[in-house]
Amino acid sequence: MIKGAIFDLDGTLVSTAVVHKTAWELALKEMGIEREVNLDMLMGMRTLEIAKILANERYMELYEKKNNHYKELVKRLANPTCCAEEILWELRKRGVKIAVVTSSIRSSAQLTLSVLNFKPDLIVAGDDVERGKPDPEPVIKALKAMNLSPKEVFGVGDTLQDVIAYYRANIERIFLVISELNINREEGVKYGAKIIRTLCELRELVNTS
Repeated sequence: MIKGAIFDLDGTLVSTAVVHKTAWELALKEMGIEREVNLDMLMGMRTLEIAKILANERYMELYEKKNNHYKELVKRLANPTCCAEEILWELRKRGVKIAVVTSSIRSSAQLTLSVLNFKPDLIVAGDDVERGKPDPEPVIKALKAMNLSPKEVFGVGDTLQDVIAYYRANIERIFLVISELNINREEGVKYGAKIIRTLCELRELVNTS
């Protein structure tokens, strides 16, 4: 029986994947750094870790500039993803505990969550853990806080980092929702993920659980 649900935030519940990418691109341009890495493949990692990959010793400067750009862009460009609010309220009515596990820092996560007409039972942000996704630490932290086993929850995300983190935390029901990111989603299937086009499909799948 499903007793808990763990959701990624950016690109999963709120359409912020492109907002994050735009914030990174603006910050990189401002610093005169040429990007040699596919940003889509880095999405899902913690902000600080991405900054280190992109800017080396100047990572803190990039980190701060990116966060500032994101704060300016998110409220103007972000919206709830299709069926996000509906599935969250439906799960709550059924007594399912809901956790948001995000690689974003808490201040950015709370800003993003303000786009949703919903407050989760628990938030685990990137600055709440030592190791971010794809390490299972943030997912395990959420499971412990909800006092639930991996078999009692399902996990939803839009990146391979999400899928791998759920898999390593021994969660069996994993859903990979299609977002704006250009990633190899078939790789997620190798970790047991079921690909869904929108959270609307999740409503149907959860109702049969």
